[in-house]
Amino acid sequence: MDKRLKKLKQALDDTSFKPLTFDQGHRNGVMKKIARQECTPEHIRLTILQLLVQEETGYTLAGKIRSRGIQAFEDDQGSLYTTLHTLEQKRCIQSEWREDGRKFYSLTRKGRKLLKKYESSPDKPQVLRTLVEAGQI
Repeated sequence: MDKRLKKLKQALDDTSFKPLTFDQGHRNGVMKKIARQECTPEHIRLTILQLLVQEETGYTLAGKIRSRGIQAFEDDQGSLYTTLHTLEQKRCIQSEWREDGRKFYSLTRKGRKLLKKYESSPDKPQVLRTLVEAGQI
């Protein structure tokens, strides 16, 4: 490491970060909070809409969902495809088979509109409830 960077790191360690600690108790607290997070089917559908801003395969989508901490499809990846099919029936997403045998999913115009409505709202939980009650997602 460059000598200047070592000095910078040492200066930061000596000042800003010295009083900070992250012990096992902190780790356990973070893990409990992650485990407690609610992951309703509606939140999962919304997450899928957010991730499909770019066209994705089901496989890459599953990885991105997992990276967001959602473990709903860990043991049963087939249920992801059931959820994708449900969103397709609601005309929020569309799918297309490619010549290489892979199936790609993307947002429809309706899906983009619903996502924009949700993301621009100051009361996101209420908008999500409204979308669910109306059967839109």
